[in-house]
Amino acid sequence: MGTLKALAAHLAHTERIALDTGVFIYAFERHPRFGAPAQAIFQTLEEGRCQGIASVLALGEILTGVRKAQNPELLLRYRDVLTRFPNLTLLDADVAVMEAMADLRARYGVATPDAIHLATALVGCAHAFVTNDLRLRQVKDLEIIVMSEWE
Repeated sequence: MGTLKALAAHLAHTERIALDTGVFIYAFERHPRFGAPAQAIFQTLEEGRCQGIASVLALGEILTGVRKAQNPELLLRYRDVLTRFPNLTLLDADVAVMEAMADLRARYGVATPDAIHLATALVGCAHAFVTNDLRLRQVKDLEIIVMSEWE
């Protein structure tokens, strides 16, 4: 496992990263185990040491949970973060993303939501995808950074 300082340095050399939905949830709900690595990722973005992208699907996944919890304040906070956070771009799931998603599903058998996130990373020219899902390591098209390895 690496340190948080090593994670920040690694991300800075990665230049452009894509974020899985869990990274947002861990950071902003201060997850006891993964909150610190997630916050280090957002600090790296905020400081401009690398650029971040995420699929619009992340917004949909996050807002679904928030609406179920009936927390309008948290809903506004998440929407604001995902649409205005420095050095973070939310990308639409367009035709190019759907074609890349289909390719990833056919080659690796990953679930559709995961394939959409990964396809967004590829279409958005990310060098790495940050997740906590070890199963995604099977995808060899870009570096998979697993948060549990950076505590």
